[in-house]
Amino acid sequence: MENSNPPVIWLAYVSYPVTTAAYYERALRRTCRVVTMGPRISPEIMKDWKLEAMRVPVTDHDLPLEVVPDMGEVSAMARERFPEPDLYIWIESVHGYFPKNLESIRCPKACILIDSHLSLGWHLEWARNFDHVFIAQREYLDEFRTNGCKNVHWLPLGCDTEIHSKRSPRKIYDVGFVGSIFEKTRRTGLLTRIAKKRYHMYTERCFWTDMAQVISESRIGFNNAIRNDLNMRVFEVLSIGTFLLTDRPPNCGQDELFTPGEDLGIYEDSNLTDRVRHHLIHEEHREHIARRGQQLAHNAHTYAHRAAEVLQVCLHGRKHTPTAGEWRERSLVGMEPTGKWHPTKPSRPKGRSFIIPVIDGSEKGRREFGSLLDDLKSIDGEVIVVFNSPEAAQAFRDHPRIDISASLNVNCGVARAWNIGVHLASQPTLFILNADLRIRLAGVEALERGLWELPAAAVVGPEGSFFAVHPYEDIIWFNRNNQPSTPLPVDAVSGFFFAVKRDLFLRRVLQFEDQFTPCFTEEWDLGLQAKQAGYSCYVIPITDYRHEWGISAQPNRVIQYLKGEKAGAQEILSRNRIHFWKKWLALGGELDLPPSEPNAPTPPPPGPATLLQSRIVDIPGSRRI
Repeated sequence: MENSNPPVIWLAYVSYPVTTAAYYERALRRTCRVVTMGPRISPEIMKDWKLEAMRVPVTDHDLPLEVVPDMGEVSAMARERFPEPDLYIWIESVHGYFPKNLESIRCPKACILIDSHLSLGWHLEWARNFDHVFIAQREYLDEFRTNGCKNVHWLPLGCDTEIHSKRSPRKIYDVGFVGSIFEKTRRTGLLTRIAKKRYHMYTERCFWTDMAQVISESRIGFNNAIRNDLNMRVFEVLSIGTFLLTDRPPNCGQDELFTPGEDLGIYEDSNLTDRVRHHLIHEEHREHIARRGQQLAHNAHTYAHRAAEVLQVCLHGRKHTPTAGEWRERSLVGMEPTGKWHPTKPSRPKGRSFIIPVIDGSEKGRREFGSLLDDLKSIDGEVIVVFNSPEAAQAFRDHPRIDISASLNVNCGVARAWNIGVHLASQPTLFILNADLRIRLAGVEALERGLWELPAAAVVGPEGSFFAVHPYEDIIWFNRNNQPSTPLPVDAVSGFFFAVKRDLFLRRVLQFEDQFTPCFTEEWDLGLQAKQAGYSCYVIPITDYRHEWGISAQPNRVIQYLKGEKAGAQEILSRNRIHFWKKWLALGGELDLPPSEPNAPTPPPPGPATLLQSRIVDIPGSRRI
């Protein structure tokens, strides 16, 4: 039931629509009779503050005033048009709006100060004019109390659920930041560090619902405190429902209001890009945290909640605003206990793409490839063929089981052919097949299940190995005659038959390396890419395939590739070994994943494979991966 006699609030601030006071006005008008008063923001300040992109019009207050009005005169004038106030609230907006003769107002007077971390000096002086002082930055409570302000209360900033709401289901940007960026500042340095990793970022200023749109379309909403402040962006990003990645300013109350790893994400300057990568990879956990943070913000951190506390203190005799712990308790009402987060069992998406490079255009090669296409007639999925041989392309030009093909007049190499196939594929599960492979549906389905159900799986296949980087050699190789009894995490999966998630290529987590053209080493490189990004490769024991080793078993064969280039197997291995070392030994110190945040998905429990890996990478002379 609505209040039949709502309090009358005189609300004083400089009028422009994206200041904190505008949100308080919207909240207060729901329960009070509000009379706004003050000047409009000047065009000069609009330009100086770079507010030209603000597409919301600036309007006059109910009672337009000069920058320094005499409140004795204003009170006399206002009483002719408006009812007597029950409470006068002045909210920090534009510096210079300091009404004089405040003592002439015959009701309780309160001020709400936003930026004490930047303007403490004049805040302390100006606050003495008010009966109640509310400050957004908790760290300065004692400063106000020791400077003659008796009724000082902490009132954090907040969100407006109508403005700061989810505007789009699409995620366009990896990282979104909407705020001020100045040269040679810590914030600029941090954003530059993220940009250098080639993440898709938004860093332009925008306002009101435009800002909410950008943050809605971002996978991560970035925040950085200027000077240990608990700023508006924390609450706004949470309210929109985007995952918040913020620093950890001390003494501001953030850690007491929100639990790192459960309600939002935390970074240190030293691990910022690792944190960004981690949260982009672990999408399900990221979105789980974002949903929880949004509910907490809506439960206790809106401007309606803040305005209600102002009224309780100033008009109803409440002695203090809630502590951080009390705000936390309010935010948790109706929330499920967190416990340890467990990812939901991933559903296996429907749809396969089979990518097949065809290099051998001989009669025997065409016969083997034709047999593979016959196998695929009874297995659903789009078939994508990359012909590295004009003869083979001509022979299979009209084959009904080939859905998409690319015909090259040179041998572009294994990695390049795989990349071409990935770019042409449209299904979530990619199968890479050699042209001389024979397969059955049961084997395809077993790999598919493993890819989507095993913990952090990125690449799965029936054969693979543990290898050592420095010796550049397999230590243990698992093949058809030496398979584990259950799926086993390994360093790399053999490239003649494996499955991988297409999304990992779309998000540039994985990429087949062209530098290993024409062949060899591409599987090891892929395995290390997956490990570096926090994923795993698995050997899955199946027997529903047949493959005879080709070039790998012919060390004396000369391979022709690209524009007339020729090389023997040993020459290619020697060259690729140097490429491999340059890439991975140089990065050896950076390959360990950053420590997972609390409740992040954990890797598979240690088993024989994990113990074996630990032993292998400790071989003298090798580098730890």
